[in-house]
Amino acid sequence: MKKISNLGYCVLLVFLPFSGSSQNNDTLHVNLQQALEIALSDNPTILIADHEIKRVDYSKKNAWLGLLPSVSGTAQYSKFLVPASMSMMGQVMDSPTDFNASLGVSLSLPLFAPALWRSIQMSALDMQLAVEKAYASKVTLRNDVTKAYYNILLAQDSYKSLQDGYSVAQQNYEEAKRRFELGLAAEYDYISAEVQMNNLLPTLLQVETGIAQAKLYLKVLMGVDRATPIAVKGNLADFETGVAATGTRNITLSGNADLRQLDIQQQLLYKSLQLQHTQWMPTLAAFGNYNYSGTGNRETTLNFGGMPIAVPASTDWFGQGLIVGLQLNVPIFNGSSNLIKTKQINLQRKELALQRDYLESSLSVQAHTALDNMDKAVKQMDAAKKGVTLSEKGYNISAKRYETGAGTMLELHSAALALTQSRLAYHQAISDYLNAKADYEKTVGGL
Repeated sequence: MKKISNLGYCVLLVFLPFSGSSQNNDTLHVNLQQALEIALSDNPTILIADHEIKRVDYSKKNAWLGLLPSVSGTAQYSKFLVPASMSMMGQVMDSPTDFNASLGVSLSLPLFAPALWRSIQMSALDMQLAVEKAYASKVTLRNDVTKAYYNILLAQDSYKSLQDGYSVAQQNYEEAKRRFELGLAAEYDYISAEVQMNNLLPTLLQVETGIAQAKLYLKVLMGVDRATPIAVKGNLADFETGVAATGTRNITLSGNADLRQLDIQQQLLYKSLQLQHTQWMPTLAAFGNYNYSGTGNRETTLNFGGMPIAVPASTDWFGQGLIVGLQLNVPIFNGSSNLIKTKQINLQRKELALQRDYLESSLSVQAHTALDNMDKAVKQMDAAKKGVTLSEKGYNISAKRYETGAGTMLELHSAALALTQSRLAYHQAISDYLNAKADYEKTVGGL
């Protein structure tokens, strides 16, 4: 009893939802491929990653716009609320100027700007990094959904095995009760059979509760509304033909998204180093400038040497000419700022290289562990499959022996327990193989 109880609780930990209302027309029926398609299109993490790619794409376009000429216009208008004073021939008098105005247009075009080119190259790498992160999100989500799907199959198959075990216990109880009432069996057989049957009920109830909670997790991964009923198609036996030893191992980690992200980050640091070097380089830009000014005079009379001079109201506009030229900027000294930043970037590159080496070693271990688990699961499945056949035969023999009075209830209980355990072990072995395979595919970066 202790063994089956422990095994039942282990099964509970990995159980995912099992729906008994699959006949509902609103129930979402999915196989593995359908579940993945829904998740990869509706999961919020995928949608966020897609938006991030668009955001980085705008940044990349903005960097390229730096190569285009920039044109700016200026306008200024000033009015004298109090007349200005002017001095002429030793006399101070009010100026007739009422307002001043000016219009201007300026143009600038970079001709030699190393920092700008480095920024454009870095924006292209930012785009690659965003795409790689989106790919990593898809790989992770695919792994989560795949393992959730396999665990649902394990839940459904194991739930059925537990129900079959309960049916066997119920049959044993009915047989023990019949024999007790006929005086052919001791009361102990009758009581122990009832205890055996009742002990399975709490496990079944706990499994049903765990299934309902875990099915909600799958719907979250798929981006499906929590109120939508869901049913998973198939069973683990459908995947038995694909369970095979790994054979020759040739592990390639070039497709791993985490490693590729570190490679892109290393390139970004190298471009950052080049960008920092451009701070010592001159820059050359072409420019142009055109201004148009105007002055307005109010109607007034100037007292010049006792002789009044009438000044009529007027407005005069005149251009100040078009100016074009080249501007060269040569950095001479800015302290040790550039040198310190260069050393910081070089240290970051070394740190990132160490991180990559460590990650690659860890991923290699994970890949080999996954393959070992797959080979182990193959052996366990073969043994469990033989165990199911033998336990079924053993139970039939024990049941016949008990009916004829040659066997005991303890022997029958042991045979029923062995049958349930072998069935659970068989399903568990297939699930272990499929989960290990999913982990291996995630490690090597398969989609």
